[in-house]
Amino acid sequence: MTRARVAAVAVALAAAACGGADEHLASHDAGVDAAVELAANAGPDLYGVVGEPVTLDGSASTGADVYQWSFGDGSGWVVPRPEAVATTIYTAPGRYQAVLTVRTTDGRRRTDAVSVTITHPLTHTPRASASIVAVPDEWRVAAVSPDSDEVVVARVTAPFTIERRAPTCATPRTVALWGAYLAVACQGGDAVDLVRLAGGAGRRLALPRGARPYGVVVADDGALWVSLQGTGEVARFATPDDPGARFAALPDVRAISAYPGGGVIVARWRSPDDGGQLAVISDAGEVTRTITLAVDPQGGSDTEIGGVPSYLGQILITPDGRTAIVPSIQQNLARGAYRSGEPLTFETTMRAVISYVDLVAGEEDFARRKQFDDRGLAAAGALSRRGDYVYVVMPGNRSVERIDVLTGAQAGAVQDVGYAPAGAALLGDTTLVVDAALSRELVGYSVSSFAEAPAPWARLPLVAAEPLAPAVLRGKQLFHDSADERLAKDGYLACAHCHQEGLDDGRTWDFTDRGEGLRNTIALVGRAGTGDGPVHWSANFDEIQDFEHDIRGAFGGTGLMADVDFHTGTRDTTLGDPKAGVSADLDALAAYVATFAEPPSPWRAPDGSLPAAAARGAAVFVAAGCDACHAGPRLTDSALVAPATPRLHDVGTLTAASGQRLGGPLVGLDTPTLHGLWHSAPYLHDGRAPTLRAVLVDENPDDAHGATSALSAGDLDDLIAYLLCLDGTAD
Repeated sequence: MTRARVAAVAVALAAAACGGADEHLASHDAGVDAAVELAANAGPDLYGVVGEPVTLDGSASTGADVYQWSFGDGSGWVVPRPEAVATTIYTAPGRYQAVLTVRTTDGRRRTDAVSVTITHPLTHTPRASASIVAVPDEWRVAAVSPDSDEVVVARVTAPFTIERRAPTCATPRTVALWGAYLAVACQGGDAVDLVRLAGGAGRRLALPRGARPYGVVVADDGALWVSLQGTGEVARFATPDDPGARFAALPDVRAISAYPGGGVIVARWRSPDDGGQLAVISDAGEVTRTITLAVDPQGGSDTEIGGVPSYLGQILITPDGRTAIVPSIQQNLARGAYRSGEPLTFETTMRAVISYVDLVAGEEDFARRKQFDDRGLAAAGALSRRGDYVYVVMPGNRSVERIDVLTGAQAGAVQDVGYAPAGAALLGDTTLVVDAALSRELVGYSVSSFAEAPAPWARLPLVAAEPLAPAVLRGKQLFHDSADERLAKDGYLACAHCHQEGLDDGRTWDFTDRGEGLRNTIALVGRAGTGDGPVHWSANFDEIQDFEHDIRGAFGGTGLMADVDFHTGTRDTTLGDPKAGVSADLDALAAYVATFAEPPSPWRAPDGSLPAAAARGAAVFVAAGCDACHAGPRLTDSALVAPATPRLHDVGTLTAASGQRLGGPLVGLDTPTLHGLWHSAPYLHDGRAPTLRAVLVDENPDDAHGATSALSAGDLDDLIAYLLCLDGTAD
């Protein structure tokens, strides 16, 4: 800069201090250095930490005489300065736009902005139970394949290749890195398999019969923790040689994550009606804190709904250790023609949400809960290295949504990833690998920029050979899908959104507007489709293909059958002409529903036999007359006694809320099987009995539902013990 220019800038700064900087700069000799192009360059986007200095550098700008910074938090340089570099301290997390203004003494100015992302100090290494995990610093991922009983290791660097497929115990659900091992929780095998990442012989950690291990994670002290859905416990293994210890956790526990500072945090998968449940468990196995995800009280509209968050997916703890993000579904139980006078619609029944838990305060930050329009279920996710973005997996919608954690705003999406994505792993903040489980693929995306929608750069086969029959695989894809307009309108509803893995959702829905009433969701497992007789509490379906009516009605879909076929004969009624054999996709859906196996009861002895109390309860069951209706190997007399005429029983539980049957009188109820009572609370057609004791005593005062009033306390305990053991095992 010339001596004259230095003097001019000095005068300009002095004038700026008196509020006249612009006027002076504008009046100065415009000919000085006019040939130099003026350009502002605020530098690359920056990351910083609360309370620590952040340096903003505009020295790559050209032609400038003075510089002025606005830091984006309400502070900045009031008076322009001759230096280009500024240092500031941000006092709160956020995504700030720092603006650089460069000026010349002849009045010209240019601006540029830089994004400054500020987080709390990164003190925690996030680890959550997941279907797919990244291998740190190795550009590899490991993913489970539940249908083929495998864990797969893939190299993410070019070329994207499968390095290894290793067999596991039955139905692997999640995988974690544990030293030299991949720890794989096998829900169907009641075990955790330890598979050597580098190959070679592995090990197996056996768990009790019916434990149904689901989540697996490594805590800060290096111990391996496993969530046991069947028993409501967590198991801790200090080393691979440790026999393990089990501790009470939450009923129906699934998601498990390493907790900052030690221990784990777990979530109850299916929430009770009064809110979602999480529990913090210490290294010693003690529950030290419980956290509730609140019921949203609003009624519902086309943009937001009320309800309870349930099907709690992963617990994603940010790297600052201060926040847990929980993807789930929100189910709107307060709405319905009987309960609120407003019928449920496809967009007011349920939708995907993520909940934010303030781990410092130990409670949900309810104001931050985010609902996703046109999305039905959020099931999993992945966090960026600094926790400023979360990638949320939407299985029914075949998508991954990116959310700005600092602002709560939508920040891009990855669409059409494949059927029922189960998880995602983020490597280096630039590469996302999605476990597109039912498309049988691992799909790689570059996510360094969302200026354009990311497209897959590679797809790898998750399985070497398809383990399911073609019709069953197709049916499974349809069962989990809400993106197909034939199945659902606007992507909200899928069969799996009420029947994950063929189980029930634990909800009682108001179906009054459908010509029914309050109806407790029935599990599909163990029933072989219509193997137990007609479907639903009022026996209003006689084939699984009748769900075409729900698809066209409550789901808002156009249907899997052609309209001309649907309206032929009496096929457009649920008990009319058969629908089987008309639509290949509808038949595939029925084929898949027939495959759900009943999980083993953890109440039985380790060898599967009845404990002594349950064996005594089997005799009480007969003496009380329960076997009159709950008869035969499937413990039900459900059947059509004439065309379109089911056998129904009035067991004294009908109320005004029970509504109708197909829009006509409801004279009784179909007899449900008793298999699976251990996992299917609440009970009765309207879900009003929270326990089996309530069914047998509180809701049966007149012995219309078995002669239970004269049972002794011991006989009643034995009967309940027997009922909790019923899982299809032959005794």
